[in-house]
Amino acid sequence: MRFAFPSRFVVCLCLLAFVGTGCFYRDPVRHLSSDICLITPNLTQQEVLAYLGSPDEKQKGEQGEIWIYREVKQSLLRKTPYIGDKLGSENYDVVTIHFIGELVSTCLYRAYNEEELKKSGITISGPRAN
Repeated sequence: MRFAFPSRFVVCLCLLAFVGTGCFYRDPVRHLSSDICLITPNLTQQEVLAYLGSPDEKQKGEQGEIWIYREVKQSLLRKTPYIGDKLGSENYDVVTIHFIGELVSTCLYRAYNEEELKKSGITISGPRAN
């Protein structure tokens, strides 16, 4: 007697494997456009690190330190292999946090499209999050 797997069983097994692989993703994902709401004046640097993680860049300012966070968001078409550079678009989120001493003084969020980013002179080395 020959045993055959029903097609529903195979489909369910494939879906379970597909969904299960997402459970092993360990890298934290940062969403600057929503996480920026957590940053208010007088937060400490440790609290900012807890909310946003390590900054992409640190600079010394006149009154204190400046932390810069960047995020690249690619459209689904832009993620297409080989032809993605010609299709779709990229948008960029940039957050600049100014500290006076150890406390947040100001926090600025700015969203750029590709053309605006080129005009601004800001450089982003690669996708940090999609």
